[in-house]
Amino acid sequence: MSRLARYAPMVAALFVTGIALAQGPREPSVNSPAPAWVGYAVMFLIAAGVLGVALYPVKRSHMD
Repeated sequence: MSRLARYAPMVAALFVTGIALAQGPREPSVNSPAPAWVGYAVMFLIAAGVLGVALYPVKRSHMD
């Protein structure tokens, strides 16, 4: 393995990290948060999906 192939990923990682550190921190945008009922609706749908899959009958084959 050549030296270039060995050290190129390390140099690239340092380059990308340097670019990321050079940027300043971003301010969060919290202009209008979603209403609480949207979160509850999403949680209900996920819970209903998990229960629906868990309670779905299993069709066992003759190999059991």
